[in-house]
Amino acid sequence: MAKPIAMTEEMKQQARDDFAAALDSIKMSDGKFSYSKSFKYEDAGAVVWLTQEAYKKIVALVTEFPDEVGWHGTVSRSNDSEFTIEDIFVYPQEVTGSTVNTDQRAYSNWLYALDDDTFNSIRMQGHSHVNMGVSPSGVDDKHRQQILGQLEPDMYYIFMIWNKALSVHTLIYDMARNVMYENNDVEVNLLGGEGMDEFLADAKEKVQKLSAKKYNGKVGGKRKARRPSIEQIELDAEFDDYPPYGTYGYYSYGGNTWGL
Repeated sequence: MAKPIAMTEEMKQQARDDFAAALDSIKMSDGKFSYSKSFKYEDAGAVVWLTQEAYKKIVALVTEFPDEVGWHGTVSRSNDSEFTIEDIFVYPQEVTGSTVNTDQRAYSNWLYALDDDTFNSIRMQGHSHVNMGVSPSGVDDKHRQQILGQLEPDMYYIFMIWNKALSVHTLIYDMARNVMYENNDVEVNLLGGEGMDEFLADAKEKVQKLSAKKYNGKVGGKRKARRPSIEQIELDAEFDDYPPYGTYGYYSYGGNTWGL
């Protein structure tokens, strides 16, 4: 479920009322009292579109580098809950199999060398997880909180984590609408790839996984030995004079040649 980023006055009052009610009913066994309250938006979601160029670059970075790699993306906003990642840019960094670090001076020099349109459109940070799932690490969470603290009230920012299986975890801070979308709240689509849905739906009807039972019993697997019937024995004896099929690849019968 999508969640709010900042407490509204309505949320603050609701929290006060709930806290007061909790104080009236609490019984402490060890002299301690704790209270927590969560807020969420029902039926709220966002869509992130990837241009063909952005998607190709992300796939290339994720699949070709043996270590983690990070990148920025330029983003445009379509409406309240739709965003398009236009292009991908790799910044100076030092990496290992599980970390991405930047030299602040080198990174700043790279950032300020961008043209104004690109600089002002950078609203996305992504990185890869090489041989791991895409769940954010503690370092990822800390970095996101740092970025969140720098966002102005009218800004938004997208974070993505990809791995070599092309799984993706997405988080969006939308300050303008005071909402945080994360993972299942976000639909990630390829711009211009809408026709793939119909293609894949058709393919899934035609492609079936071979069951172990069917494999072992009928198709290409180990078959149980069966006793030949009398009719089969007699038929085999009738054709003993013909060359084996593998010798010539064909045989003549009734004036016709049949390929095997």
